Amino acid sequence: MQKLVTTWLDSDSTPEMKSGAFSLLQKSGFIPKGMTESFFLENLIDGAEARTGIAKNSAVDKLHQGLQLLSEAKSGAFAKVEEIDTAINRILNGQEHEGAKLPTDIHSMTGKNITAEKLSSHAFHLLQSSFTEATAKKAVGGKMEVNDLIDYLNKDTGQVAESKGKAAELLIQSLNRRPEAQYARNEKLVLSLILEAEFQIIDFTDGPSVAHQLKEMTKILGLQLEHALINLSGDDMAEFPKELETLKPLLLKLLNEQAPASMKEMAEQILNRITAQQILSQENGPIQNLLLTLPLNLGSAQTDLTLQWSGRKTKDGKIDPDYCRVLFYLKLERLKETVIDMQVQNRIIKVTVINGNGAVLEEAAGQYLDILRENLEKMDYRLSGVSFVNPVNEKERDQGVKPIPFSEAGSYSGVDIRI
Repeated sequence: MQKLVTTWLDSDSTPEMKSGAFSLLQKSGFIPKGMTESFFLENLIDGAEARTGIAKNSAVDKLHQGLQLLSEAKSGAFAKVEEIDTAINRILNGQEHEGAKLPTDIHSMTGKNITAEKLSSHAFHLLQSSFTEATAKKAVGGKMEVNDLIDYLNKDTGQVAESKGKAAELLIQSLNRRPEAQYARNEKLVLSLILEAEFQIIDFTDGPSVAHQLKEMTKILGLQLEHALINLSGDDMAEFPKELETLKPLLLKLLNEQAPASMKEMAEQILNRITAQQILSQENGPIQNLLLTLPLNLGSAQTDLTLQWSGRKTKDGKIDPDYCRVLFYLKLERLKETVIDMQVQNRIIKVTVINGNGAVLEEAAGQYLDILRENLEKMDYRLSGVSFVNPVNEKERDQGVKPIPFSEAGSYSGVDIRI
């Protein structure tokens, strides 16, 4: 929703982009269908007097003051457009616009020769300036101010929430190219740019890019919520709302609201799945276990990526990169279930790929093994070998290769012996 509104208001957007964004705002229900841009702006001007509880000197406050001024101008308080320009510029610069503080000749004439078109143009300029100011601020504070501005444009909070969901639905429909999703050329242009900007496709040939995206996904799911709460200091309070915008706290909020039983049941299932990962990622004596399951799109196929890591900690409590075991689970569209078992002992790595098409994979992967070995050596690791094996038996293959929860792997006992 933020992207749609800012695209409509952005001075750098082409007329086609502005038109497409405004049309999508109508399709989402944020702006009533059939309402023209000028009529929407006129309604904003007319409703400016009825707003209260706005934070002083915020972007919303400046917008509100400016619209109030235009409302006065509509009633004939100003005789010339230049007078309005002067007053609006004072507001945008953080100054008051009351008559006592304006130049002495600002009200020297009265009349109603300022057209509705000119007033709408000024209202649009106010919107542009307010959203530009909000988006230029620090990430979290800026997002909150943009949300406040969106709420200002539509006072019906229920309608705003519904339109946000509809906007997401429009994006998904355009992504899946559903036949029922009919868009004008301008709308397609806006949707494609939003998808490109907000939903970057992971480049699986670039390791650092993949690592960054996986880290971002753990934040989006809310897997770090409790960690953030425990380690939160007074200086970090301003940044904490960012943690509350992640999936887990939003699901917890949904469960405490009035919602259909089917929706709550689905939300609870997703919440339990997220919490299970956190519970299963635990310490077992000197052994640290981590479990991570993330949703993944590979082309048109949707699947889950599961990563199990187990290993010991160093004396300072960090993960020991010299000794560990990583299990990687992925169900692919054609190769089906795939497990990669990577064992690291004294920085010597052995990799086992378990898949029903082991022979085919081995032949395909042969040309990449030397590259893998060279890149591992750059990271001070040695590759002892890569083996490709089929699942133990047909029964196991039919059941699917599934990760073994750490809780079922048995508790830690005994002593560590270094040879």
